Amino acid sequence: MPSTTTRTTRRSRMLAAVALVGAAALVAGCASGDTDPGATMAPGVTPGAEPVPLDDARLPGLDVFDGIQESAIAVRWATPGESLAVIVGGSGAGGECIVQPQGAGLDPSGPTITVRFDPPNPEAMCTMDFRLHGWELVLPEPIDPSATVPVELVNTSDADVTIEVELGPDDLLDAGPTADPQPSEIPDAGEAPAPEVIPADQLGAQSNLMIAGGEPLSALWVEPGRTIAVLLGDSGTPACVPTPVGAVSSGPGVIDVTFEPAVGTTCTDDFVVYGWQFTLPEAVSATLPVEVRVTGTSDAGPFLDVTVAPDDVLELQ
Repeated sequence: MPSTTTRTTRRSRMLAAVALVGAAALVAGCASGDTDPGATMAPGVTPGAEPVPLDDARLPGLDVFDGIQESAIAVRWATPGESLAVIVGGSGAGGECIVQPQGAGLDPSGPTITVRFDPPNPEAMCTMDFRLHGWELVLPEPIDPSATVPVELVNTSDADVTIEVELGPDDLLDAGPTADPQPSEIPDAGEAPAPEVIPADQLGAQSNLMIAGGEPLSALWVEPGRTIAVLLGDSGTPACVPTPVGAVSSGPGVIDVTFEPAVGTTCTDDFVVYGWQFTLPEAVSATLPVEVRVTGTSDAGPFLDVTVAPDDVLELQ
């Protein structure tokens, strides 16, 4: 993983801290800067070509941000020695809702790579979900892929902040599959345990329930990255309560939780809070917010989305 240091000239609002309170906060930023990379590069630095968006199939998992504290930005080699991959976590709306990289500048005397960013538009209409965005930045000329290269990330969240990353030869976007002469001996992930009912006395106050899509629904970590809890407010009639099925990670930053819809047609008007915990078949990164998509609990639509931050944890006894 690339090591990171930060230079600041005044106290800054780090993007990683913003990410922890929700992807929507990433819309906060500075006034828009000059988008001409040649106009902002230091003397001796040659600007590169315009960034090219990465195909979603090449985007890594959220663990790409593990160990990063300064920002929700990661850098990898796309093609060693020739192009960088810049990964940004933020609102699924993308565009003006997230920081946008300019072309990669290169000072061949170091060599040192510089990537400047355009800040988000604080007036943009952005969605509350969280996903990864990526670009490939081709260098003005190839450099030695076996060297450890300093990369300066400029204006990621504040005009007076530069984040320095050291990019090594093993920091690859596409590591590729590992050859295995006996792949049949690799055990499958296996099935996750069945959902467990959370006792009523451990569910906490009803105020913990968020309103998702007009429904009293909440999601919280029990064991971050491994076990998720879903709380639901519904009728006290058992037949009117959906039945939990399971949970699985369906992509970077997304967990799908499935319920069988309730079958009852005559339901009391009382309000009862129910809770279940779901263990994922494989652990996922909980360093940044994840989107929990819950299906089968509402007549209002096919699914409900809830964003779960790293510190949204339900303490069970």
